[in-house]
Amino acid sequence: MKIIKIKNCISSISANEMILNEEVMIEIFLRLPVKSLVRCKCVAKKWNNLITIPEFTRLRVPCFNPARGLFLLCHSFLINPFHEFVPFTLENPIQSPFHKLIFVDDPYGIRILQSCNGLLLCCSFRVRGPNENYYVYNPTTQQFVTLPRLEGHGQISKAVIGMKLAFDPWKSPNYKVICIRLSDEVFPDDQHYQVEIYSSEVKQWRVVGSPFPARYDIGFKYTGVYWNDAIYWECADNSLRFNVEQEMFDKFPMPNNKESRVAHYGESSGHLYLVLVCKRQKLSFYDIYEMNSDGTEWYVKYQVNVEDVVNAFPHMIQRYHDPTDWNYLAMSVLCVVRGEKEEEEAFMILHIPKMVIRYNLRDNTFYKLCEFENKSTEENQFEDEDEDYEAPISLQFNRFGAFQYVESLFCM
Repeated sequence: MKIIKIKNCISSISANEMILNEEVMIEIFLRLPVKSLVRCKCVAKKWNNLITIPEFTRLRVPCFNPARGLFLLCHSFLINPFHEFVPFTLENPIQSPFHKLIFVDDPYGIRILQSCNGLLLCCSFRVRGPNENYYVYNPTTQQFVTLPRLEGHGQISKAVIGMKLAFDPWKSPNYKVICIRLSDEVFPDDQHYQVEIYSSEVKQWRVVGSPFPARYDIGFKYTGVYWNDAIYWECADNSLRFNVEQEMFDKFPMPNNKESRVAHYGESSGHLYLVLVCKRQKLSFYDIYEMNSDGTEWYVKYQVNVEDVVNAFPHMIQRYHDPTDWNYLAMSVLCVVRGEKEEEEAFMILHIPKMVIRYNLRDNTFYKLCEFENKSTEENQFEDEDEDYEAPISLQFNRFGAFQYVESLFCM
């Protein structure tokens, strides 16, 4: 009994000394996985303060943290949306931090709008107008903030065209949300838009600049990507970007290829990627572009022919379409991921009917990450009535509903 008491005393003293010794604790915390760090935050207030300071984040992840998986939006107008989670590896796969977004009681359900360096921008799903809410959520720590309503414009949320999150924890511990809404002013020619910015530092919205016109085909709602201090929206030729720090718009060029379509447009580990599929080539051939560091020009990073994937999974072929038709292959590029060892581990995530595939860009190998069951009762009914009937092949997910999961200890 005396030995046990002495051991307990030593353990208690050691624990107290460790809590007080910041240098020792930081060295230990730097070696722990994120899930363990989240638990350690609850042990002592001093531990929580050490783990949540921006300096600790920079020590732990001195450069961009690679994504660990994808949230894939599944929704119906009859039920609240949920999100399938696909880890990027089969070896020791990371567990999904959630299935449904229930961090707050929103009667209309919640969906993800954007992923940005570990934070998710979310909004109410089955509602528009004054009852629509927007949230910034950290899925790792399960903390969230409900954004305040835009003030001074009545039911202005009806006029919100798009919201985008700008967050770079290696430059600032604060985030901003950029809102593109319809302008209150009436113009005789084109529709004009207005920018408002919310800052987590001052916790309020403010109007930025004057109303501006924009092309009808700029996807303010779905296509904006935050990279290198700016929001980039894709368009056919000269696309639009908004510099968050300088608070001004300018245009940037797109690759000059009129017979191509955008298959993916996104950021990974501090690099901006654009994937094009060209009609003149096989539809299994992708040109993967990367933007240079100053944001002035695209260059071809990879050229990939995924015909081996088509041969391995021929059920993606829609045989009632011509081979030159855009819809001939039921295949979608969900994201391009730059690995921890740069080009050595770069890969592309493909979605084909009922499956998600990882395609490695270095050696052109691929394997199935997961499989879904998506046969509807209507499909089965047609097959029972006519054995020769070939139902149109549909994909459960698309690039606008795929959001990268990056582990982050950012404190909301």
